Amino acid sequence: MKKNIGVCIVGCGFMGQTHAKGWAAVPEAQVVAVVDLIPKRAQTLARQLACDYYLDYSEAIARSDVNVVSVCVPTYLHAEVTIASARLGLDVLCEKPIALTLDQADQMIAASQENRVKLGLGFMRRHSKVVTDLKARLGSGEFGRPVLYHASDIRELRPKLEMHDANANGGPVIDMAVHLIDLWNIVFDSQPVSVTAYGLTVGRGRPEIALIKELAIDTASILVQYASGDIGNFVVSWGLPLKVNPPQHHDQIYAPNGLAELYYAANQQELRRMGENGVWQTLSISHQDMYQNQIRAFADWVLKDEPFPAKGSDGRLALRVALAALESIQNGQTIHL
Repeated sequence: MKKNIGVCIVGCGFMGQTHAKGWAAVPEAQVVAVVDLIPKRAQTLARQLACDYYLDYSEAIARSDVNVVSVCVPTYLHAEVTIASARLGLDVLCEKPIALTLDQADQMIAASQENRVKLGLGFMRRHSKVVTDLKARLGSGEFGRPVLYHASDIRELRPKLEMHDANANGGPVIDMAVHLIDLWNIVFDSQPVSVTAYGLTVGRGRPEIALIKELAIDTASILVQYASGDIGNFVVSWGLPLKVNPPQHHDQIYAPNGLAELYYAANQQELRRMGENGVWQTLSISHQDMYQNQIRAFADWVLKDEPFPAKGSDGRLALRVALAALESIQNGQTIHL
């Protein structure tokens, strides 16, 4: 089969490797170049994909056989790489969050529009049929409304230290909360209207992050109110001591007609419900890889202009709410959107 998509992956860390696996499974695509500032990491991925590697992304995206760029670098570089790619007429699949600031996000969206290229965001949960099913059930009134959707993510200090840098990845209030915010935006089918949040930096003083000039908030409780009356609640901590990793809880939805639970993993997602009889019932389950579905969907957007569910505007909205949470933490007030 003719390879109609030539892909350049910028960033060869975990997400770059995830994108590489996804693109390798798309028959119409071929990864022709990978980029990383760490030579060994770039060389290793290039060897696996039998492609060229670069240390400078500007050289790689200038190749005549590149027409799609997967942006998998730290968040503070998303705007730079995306805008440069768009100006060359290249479609971009950018990992979440879209950027660190709304100004950067606006520049990315403007560049994609001005150069008539596609800008997709890596919100992989949108590519699970379980999420589609949850939205339908909430919309039909099966669970009753309004509901409270609670999620948590509790971990040790992150080994990827950029996650603790307010000027690199922004900490979990930006890097992780956008996943939940985007999910709430979808399943509630409503607009967020206010954000109240409290936060701490519990990892402060740890020697592993002592050299970071501006530490991000690493522990927070975030409450988002929607116009529909629904509430999203996210509790996160990425600052616990090393090896302190409690079991992760399933997301839970507290609703008038019972309790629902959601489980997310790359290759398995599940929605179940406990009704008035106290018995669990599995409502939906998927063993598809959300990341692979995402890459396939982006390829179809590029090749056939089929709808892609997460675009620049979606990334901007999630970032706007996350930044409002940080503002609420800083000034101790509810932020009205």
